[in-house]
Amino acid sequence: MDSFNYTTVEGDRIDNLAQRFYGGMRGISILSEANPFVQLEAIFSIGTILIVPIIEVTQTVENQNLPPWKRLTP
Repeated sequence: MDSFNYTTVEGDRIDNLAQRFYGGMRGISILSEANPFVQLEAIFSIGTILIVPIIEVTQTVENQNLPPWKRLTP
């Protein structure tokens, strides 16, 4: 799986990084699984290095039932 390293800056939190990199809160589990030795705190210490997996977005059956303006596009 492809990934990149991200060095945290002041104010970085797991939820805002999940939103930034994955578009939502499901990114929290992606980040936590990729960084098992990093303590996932409310606010990261400046300079914490995180592994950020690159995932491919695919349409799901549920996505096809949504109106066009709410569908995720790959």
